[in-house]
Amino acid sequence: MKKFLLTALAAAFISGMLSSCSGGVSTQISESSGKYVLAEGETDSLEIEIQVEYPVSGLTQPAMDNITKTLTTSLFGDQYAAMQPEEAIDAYISGSVDEYRKDNLPLLEMSKDMPHASLSWSDYITGAVAGSHGDILSYTMTKYAYTGGAHGMTSETALNFDMKTGSLLTEGDFFKEGYKEKLPALLSGHLASSLENPADTSMLFTREIGPNGNFQVTEEGVTYIYNQYEIAPYAMGIIRVTLPWDELEGLY
Repeated sequence: MKKFLLTALAAAFISGMLSSCSGGVSTQISESSGKYVLAEGETDSLEIEIQVEYPVSGLTQPAMDNITKTLTTSLFGDQYAAMQPEEAIDAYISGSVDEYRKDNLPLLEMSKDMPHASLSWSDYITGAVAGSHGDILSYTMTKYAYTGGAHGMTSETALNFDMKTGSLLTEGDFFKEGYKEKLPALLSGHLASSLENPADTSMLFTREIGPNGNFQVTEEGVTYIYNQYEIAPYAMGIIRVTLPWDELEGLY
C-alpha cells in the first residue's frame, strides 16, 4: 500500500521507559505520527498521532499480558488484540489510511474540476496510566477524530485493572452494593466546583448526575468522566468530577 507520506516522522516509533509510574508499575511509551495525503500531488491528508503507554514490569507476566491485550483492543479494535503494541499501531495506521482514501477519493474525483470542501481528516489517540489505589491500576485513553463537519469529537474513557490478575474491573466490581443510590448525591454536590467556572452550571443539561461507569482512581479519590454532550453542550468539553476518598468510606 502506498502511503504518500508528508512527514518524516510517519510510522516511526519512539519508546521510552518511565520508572515506577504508578503502584510500582513501569511502563513503555510507543508513539507514531504522520500525515498521509489523499492522493499524490494533493494537499488533503489524514493526520494521525498516536502515543500509548503499556506496562513492562512491576506485574506478573500473565497480568501484563492481560492488560496489554485489553489496552490494544480498547485503543485500536478487536482485530488487533493478538498483536504486540508496535505491530498493532502500524496495522491500525495502515487500515485507517486505506479507509480514509476509500471514503474520500471518489469525492475528490467528483470535484476534480471545481473547488471542494476540505477532505482532510484527523485521528489522535493517547493512552496513559492515570493512577492507582491499592491493587487497582487506572488507565485513561483519549481519542479525537475529525472526519469533516463543524468540529471533531473527543472522547475520554477510563479502564481499571486488577494488578494481581490484569482483569478489567467494572464499576460493580469496585464499589459495594448500594453505591448507585449513594453516589448521585455526592457527584451532584461536587459538580459545580468541578467546572472551570462554577457559574456555568446554568449551561448544563442537568445538575443531578450519577455514576456512568466511566471512572478512574488516583491518590485523590475516584474521578468520574462525563464526555461531550453527556451532561453539557460541546463547548463545555469533558467534565471530570472527583470524589475524595474520605467521602467514599464504606462504599468500596
